[in-house]
Amino acid sequence: MSASLPHFVLPMPAEDFLRDYWQKKPLFMPAAASGLDSPDADTLAGLALEDGVEARIIQGAGNGPWKLQQGPLEESVFAELGEENWTLLVQSVDHYLTETSLLLDCFNFLPNWRLEDIMMSYAAKGGSVGPHFDRYDVFLIQASGTRRWQIGDVCDDSSPRQTHPDLKLLSDMTVREEFIAQPGDVLYLPPGVAHHGVAEDSDCITWSVGFRAPDYQMLMAEIAGECLADAESQLFCDPDRTPNGNPAILADGDRQQLIRGALELLQPEAIEKAVYRWLSTPRQDGLEFAVDDHHIRMRDGDIRLVRHGSTRLLLQGNRVWLNGESHPLTEKQRPLVQLLASQRRYNHNELEAVMTETAQELLHEWIEQGYFAPL
Repeated sequence: MSASLPHFVLPMPAEDFLRDYWQKKPLFMPAAASGLDSPDADTLAGLALEDGVEARIIQGAGNGPWKLQQGPLEESVFAELGEENWTLLVQSVDHYLTETSLLLDCFNFLPNWRLEDIMMSYAAKGGSVGPHFDRYDVFLIQASGTRRWQIGDVCDDSSPRQTHPDLKLLSDMTVREEFIAQPGDVLYLPPGVAHHGVAEDSDCITWSVGFRAPDYQMLMAEIAGECLADAESQLFCDPDRTPNGNPAILADGDRQQLIRGALELLQPEAIEKAVYRWLSTPRQDGLEFAVDDHHIRMRDGDIRLVRHGSTRLLLQGNRVWLNGESHPLTEKQRPLVQLLASQRRYNHNELEAVMTETAQELLHEWIEQGYFAPL
């Protein structure tokens, strides 16, 4: 592959993909991606040794047995794995390697809040994570080596599983389709579709672009927490009570007043605040990993600024949410922030077209805080 930044393009108009495939059926896209030569296996292994990086190793094949090791990992672990039937998985690589995160600009046919992260796997020959299904949409992008994908039926939590304390592997997966993924090939899978990928050779690296599918129970917990944070304590009161004919029951009027009083705590402004805070919070905290500005500049000399891989932006009227924090915007700042929130790399002409004095001040502040990096 050429030494270019990571890139992906749909083989059809976005409207056709969303209508015919998105959350409906799988799609195999040969040679749809490029610029995937970085990171390599050593870089992924190095990330797996770091505290705070979510990583794991899965060993096994066929019907098992399967073994799971959770990170952070010790360097000695890799020397003991052997040459076959193991996979290293590193979550949120885009958070740590900003160059990797630039691939996400290619998914602008979907709203940015829907993107979750890029997980990467390195597999020795025969390496796999077993037959399983995900509850979210995923684009599986082959970066190096060859992987055989077997696609099954749509599954749910009632589908039979293998007996393993930590891995949710399917015990029986009927194969409906099969693909051999070469470097640059991309496989899209909707939620629930069973799949099983096995490395055909060594040095098999696969990028997995996963999508954020908010759990309504978790969202309700966020909303409740936000609504209660600043709410004043209010107690049930009944100054107009009349004699109760049956003290053993909860009367309809009391029940309705209790429910109404509780629901009144759910103020629209607090609900909006909870939603925007939650959706703008990155999967991983912190800006510890520096941007490799030299490497990015070598691959695209037109770039003058990049967004740090862990930075999430979401616009709300005259405000912007940046990594879970709200910032007010002036009219002269909004065009810049609109640009910053819409993509992850910026050239001179794009920045010049939206730059004002107050916009420059805001951008300088965010650069100082590490959310953006000049090249």
